[in-house]
Order: sequence, then structure tokens, then C-alpha cells
Amino acid sequence: MAGMPRYPEENRPGFILYERVKKAVFDSPLKNQVDVKAAECLSICPRPCGIAIATPHANHWQYLFGDQDSDRGVDDIVECVSVYLQSKDGFMPRNQRPKSLRSSILGRIPPRK
Repeated sequence: MAGMPRYPEENRPGFILYERVKKAVFDSPLKNQVDVKAAECLSICPRPCGIAIATPHANHWQYLFGDQDSDRGVDDIVECVSVYLQSKDGFMPRNQRPKSLRSSILGRIPPRK
């Protein structure tokens, strides 16, 4: 978050969101399908907290979202990942994403193939 001190890391909203999403995924049916990774920076300071959703498959869409709430957005993020995984190519039409992830999208990257 712009103007937010970088340390201690555990007080940063992005780190708190990461920890909560990681726990929620681990406690969900997605735990063996999803690898939650922390990113040092997504370069979206005006729109924190950010998340990226991607697969290693070249034929899948990838997404970048900002404006996530570390207190209330975790369930929507897990739901969105579930929708993403259910699609054959990662494409998620706006109306299929949870409401909080409709207006917070920053970018959608098309498949590489």
C-alpha cells in the first residue's frame, strides 16, 4: 500500500491477505490443486491489496486484481479461484466472478498459444 511501511511485514495488508488466503485454500477442497505464493510486489500501489491468478498452462488466461480487502475478501478470492479452475482455459466472464472481483480487475492476460 502506498505510504505503508514495508516492515514489519506481518502488519502489511498484503501479507495479512496472503496468510488468510493461504489458510482458506488449505482448509478447502482446492488445497491439492492450488499453490498460494506471496509476491514481493505487483506494482499496483494505488490499488492494493493485489492478487494474481494464473496456471503454468500456456493456453490459459491470467488475471490481476487490486483493491482486495484482507478482512472480508478471502472467501470471494477462493470462490474465484474455484471458478477459474473449472473453466477449460481460465477464461472467467465478469458475471461468473464474485462481485468483489468484478470491479477490482486490473488486467486479463490472454493465453500465450
